[in-house]
Amino acid sequence: MFVGYGVIVLLTSLGFNGVLGGRPLYGGSPLILGAGMLVAAIAGLVGGYTAGLIGPGRGLFNASLVLVPLIGDTIFVLFFFKRSTAPFWFDALAAATLMVCTVGGGFFSTRSCAERTLQYAIKLRQPASLLQSAPRKT
Repeated sequence: MFVGYGVIVLLTSLGFNGVLGGRPLYGGSPLILGAGMLVAAIAGLVGGYTAGLIGPGRGLFNASLVLVPLIGDTIFVLFFFKRSTAPFWFDALAAATLMVCTVGGGFFSTRSCAERTLQYAIKLRQPASLLQSAPRKT
């Protein structure tokens, strides 16, 4: 949970402060808005995927646990940190985008781990009873 959250904090800090220069996104050009959305999506996907890799077989659950500190962070930013010039709905949707992408990263992690497990079992030519317990790609 904390590793995935740490990855998200690192990537969002690098993206928003380093790449985008710390400028406000609200009221900016469509290019800046798109870049901000891309930073949030990439940070969420990579953070969720990282959390999912830590607990193979429970990847989606581990990525969902990253939502606990993200929700706390969002509550702090929305209600107690008044440096933002953007309206409430803008910051809330940005946080929701990050959270959805985090769970999506956990989903991708779960799918990739399940695929690798199935391929490994086939490679070892395990009995069919073991292959049935592994999730199959549909």
